[in-house]
Amino acid sequence: MFLKISDAANLGIHALAYMAEQYDAQRPVATAEAADVFEVSANHLSKVLQRLTRAGLVKSIRGPRGGFVLAKAPGEITLKDVYEAIDGAIAIEDACILGTKHCGVAHCVFGNLVEDVQNRVASHFSNVTLADVINR
Repeated sequence: MFLKISDAANLGIHALAYMAEQYDAQRPVATAEAADVFEVSANHLSKVLQRLTRAGLVKSIRGPRGGFVLAKAPGEITLKDVYEAIDGAIAIEDACILGTKHCGVAHCVFGNLVEDVQNRVASHFSNVTLADVINR
């Protein structure tokens, strides 16, 4: 659908960007720390990080100084990787911005706007890595 990014995917992208900043120091990021930084529920963040762990994007480090670290270098993880680990494959749909199947108009009043935005977002997510994000 039209530029729909869930709270979980948004949080996952932000959390991994935060971890990317810690990558060179190999400092694990505790769930509570990241939850404080982003002012979100630690439980919600924990569920997001579990999905990212299952996807192989982060590793969990146990112990009193444990937390999460990136499983790959920041330059090897795209925004698409993170998004798809949470929300599934990016689908370029021929969808109505209003969510209807038929509006009675022969041609969409928005022209190719929805498709163009979806293609641009998909391209951006595919081409931008966590390294790009933290080096801006």
